[in-house]
Amino acid sequence: MRLSVGRKTSFFASDLPAEVLEQVLGRLTFPNPNYLEAEKRRFYTGNIPPLIKGYEIAHGQVFVPRGSTRQLMMILRKAGISYQVNDQRRSLAKVDFTFTGELYDFQEQAVSAVMGRDFGVLAAPTGSGKTVMALDLIAIRRQPALVAVHTLELLEQWVERIGTFLGIPASEVGVIGNGKKRIGDKVTVALVQSLYKIAYDVAPQIGSLIADECHRCPSRTFTEAVSAFDCRYMLGLSATPWRGMGSPA
Repeated sequence: MRLSVGRKTSFFASDLPAEVLEQVLGRLTFPNPNYLEAEKRRFYTGNIPPLIKGYEIAHGQVFVPRGSTRQLMMILRKAGISYQVNDQRRSLAKVDFTFTGELYDFQEQAVSAVMGRDFGVLAAPTGSGKTVMALDLIAIRRQPALVAVHTLELLEQWVERIGTFLGIPASEVGVIGNGKKRIGDKVTVALVQSLYKIAYDVAPQIGSLIADECHRCPSRTFTEAVSAFDCRYMLGLSATPWRGMGSPA
């Protein structure tokens, strides 16, 4: 069977035995915490779906989140099903960065671990230097990057840190939000509230995406903004990557 990987991962349902397809969809089906809470309080639940489905099915094709691709491959291997990957992730012409910071040993170990994955989350406590590690990764990967944040304060902090550690002046850092809409040649920082409205227009110019405080991604605005991107590299940053009920962000 063939897996197409871009903004999402897709395959044809007819390519899988019914029991394997059921297993795949089961991995992406979760109890709805809003339903459980309403049921617990004996509120009306008729307008609340009991389950959250992390997949879509249209015209015989199944679309699953890109982050679940590895799980999908593991299920296929265990079932003895061979597959080919049609990699449609976006890579752009490389750009030059100069990282001027110095990492602590634990930061170097974290960066090395993240480099082994194109998609993932860097989870580290507050004050551990996640921003600096992310900027080092941007420099190593040499792709035009976009950092998605949820407050103006964070946007301003990122612009300042980009100047400090990558030597890019504020005038050359792209900014989306606070009345601005400018894509930088190397790095852009965007407020998700502004980004999600134009994300599909911005995506073709981005080869690496950083989602700051990615535990906020399940919000509608963050989800719509991030899911528009098909770039090869995606990295979430968080000190609290686990949400309520023990589920990951």
